[in-house]
Amino acid sequence: MRSPWLPLVLALGLLAGCGAISDLVSSPDQKPEIDLKLSPLSGIPNGYNKPILVVKIDNISQARPHAGISAADLVYVEEIEGGYSRLAAVYSSTLPTSVGPVRSARITDISLLRQFGTPAFAYSGAQSKLRPVLDAEDFIDISNRVTGDGWFRDEVARYSPHNLMINPTRLIELAQEKGSVSTALRGFKFTNNPMPNGQLISSVTVKFRVTETKIIWNQTSNGWNIFFDGDLEADSLTNKPVVAHTVIVQKVLTVPSVYKDSTGSFTPEQQLIGSGKALLLRNGRSLEVDWSRSLANEITKYSYAGKEINLSPGSVWIVLLDQDREIQQN
Repeated sequence: MRSPWLPLVLALGLLAGCGAISDLVSSPDQKPEIDLKLSPLSGIPNGYNKPILVVKIDNISQARPHAGISAADLVYVEEIEGGYSRLAAVYSSTLPTSVGPVRSARITDISLLRQFGTPAFAYSGAQSKLRPVLDAEDFIDISNRVTGDGWFRDEVARYSPHNLMINPTRLIELAQEKGSVSTALRGFKFTNNPMPNGQLISSVTVKFRVTETKIIWNQTSNGWNIFFDGDLEADSLTNKPVVAHTVIVQKVLTVPSVYKDSTGSFTPEQQLIGSGKALLLRNGRSLEVDWSRSLANEITKYSYAGKEINLSPGSVWIVLLDQDREIQQN
């Protein structure tokens, strides 16, 4: 069923802008707007040096609307079995009262998590052969395999298995009792200056094998609305559409892994170390940029004309798309 907000969101405007390339990239001559109190993951005030929590979130239609998703600093959209997608939401600056529905981990999560050191990782189980691989990783495991505290089911508005939720504040406390949880010390660079380069657009559509993600510019909110298979991404805690201030569609090599789901479908593994192309969406414009990550413990860098780009302060969404798939811009 399509969202009731769709007619409102489709009344779009385009943000025009002009300026020099220095508004987009960092250079020795122009320092980006940096405040030690700003989150390096989103540019949100008072987000620096706070513990990092990564939550694996269900993303089929029965799981929507998601709870607490608008509070995430960073959201990854990953491809899973059957051509569907799942979310990995990164929280640090702000913790909502609840997050979910939470589902199981995948092999791609390991490379994603290593960027952040030893974050707390909340997930609900994993394929049996993947469990020992996860257990060997350095993240702080606060899955429902190791604790029931901080986990609950929403029996009122949702139904199983799409109703498993977490209390993020409690899970961060439990993670800190177990070990040293990484904090937000490094990440991206941000600026409030509009992006002068690139193409004025109203929407971008990307497709996994059976699902579609559409990203639509909303001038009123000065951000991007996300649609999954026609459903507007909204937050059940706020009853409002989610606004992504920066969206990056990152093209990555996607290959079948050695893991399978319960139906026998191979789990895709998305290669997050290496380099490639990405589409940056900011301020109603799109721009083709480069991504690179040479080491497991490095956060992916995005650059234009050989220099690191600046993102818009606020929620950042990164869609990990098979490099062989096309991106449609309108």
